[in-house]
Parts: sequence; structure tokens; C-alpha cells
Amino acid sequence: MKLVCIADTHSKEKELFIPHGDVLIHAGDYSHLGRKKETNHFFDWLIAQPHTYKIVVAGNHDYYLEKMYDDFSELNLPKNIHILHNKEIIIKGKRFYGSPNTNLGKSWAFGLTVPEMENNWKKIPENTDVVITHMPPYDVLDHTRYNHIGCNYLRNVIKKIKPKYHIFGHAHENYGKVTLGETTFINATSFDNKLISKNPPIVLEL
Repeated sequence: MKLVCIADTHSKEKELFIPHGDVLIHAGDYSHLGRKKETNHFFDWLIAQPHTYKIVVAGNHDYYLEKMYDDFSELNLPKNIHILHNKEIIIKGKRFYGSPNTNLGKSWAFGLTVPEMENNWKKIPENTDVVITHMPPYDVLDHTRYNHIGCNYLRNVIKKIKPKYHIFGHAHENYGKVTLGETTFINATSFDNKLISKNPPIVLEL
């Protein structure tokens, strides 16, 4: 199964060349201002992509999805698009779990306080094959010009459950992948911090 991973497109998804694959994964911040218009344009684009399955995990800019909670009926999405708000989906026997939450607090979409994050990550099932979050784990492809922005609670859970892949975004300066132990970590951010330089989608085999 071929996974194609992107994140942090901030309404610039049409600028990317998207390779063919079985599952197209967006790991958060598809919008820039979190507006309905951006949401509609993004999902119109996503519907047009040829991938058999499509998974979306929202990010801290995606306010419009936050307002919907788990009722996405107004988007009129086809059945092959799955928005994962702390949920899992099984595709061809492989378990994918997605969470949009970050530790940025309530002023951002899907923001939680730092203490709330620990309980949030405990929801991830232990038999998950692919974890998709917007938030990076602490000290893994999460460094900005000033500090690490990842979550230590998340890193501890990933270390415990040992998924094959952990896919995320959020830290625009740290695009790439690294393998630590049994898990390969993928920062799939699609643009640099100024939203100018493009990063190609990261393709994985599952």
C-alpha cells in the first residue's frame, strides 16, 4: 500500500505535484485563515485527486472543521474521504489513527492545554500501524528557530505503542523523515515557514 503524505498546505495545495498512490494523507493546516471558502476549495481539490483513500487530520489553522465537530454532512464528501478527529480507520487491514490537537491552547483550532495533552494521546490504540497528528513529538523534526514545539507526552506514547509510521506537520522548518527504533517519523510539511519554498510529498510503503 503506497501512502502519499502532505501537510501545512495553507490553501496552496494546487501548487504541489501529487504522486499517485493508494492513500493520500494530509496532516493538518489545509487552510490559512480557517474560513469556509478555504475549506470548500480544499475539499473540492481533494475530491479530484485519484487516490483510492484520502485521510485528513486538521491543524491549528483549520477553524472551520473545528466548528463542525464530527458532522461533516454539509461538505457532501464522498465515502473515500475520512476526517479523523481522534478516531481510527482500518484500510486493507492496516490501522490509521488521527488527532488534530496541539498544545497551543484554546485560542487556536483544536488547541488544548499542556496537561490536557497527556490524556489526549492515551486515546491512541496500541495496535495502530500509522499515527497521524498535526503536532510533532518532542525533539523529533520539531525544531523552530527558537525552540522545540513538539509534545513530550506524544513522544512517550509513540515510543510505547511503536507504530510503523508517525506522520505530522506543524514545524515548517523540519521537513523530512527519521527512523528511531521501530518507528519512522515523517514531517510532511509542504511549505517552508514563509509559504514560499515547496517540499515534495513524502511517499511511503505500508
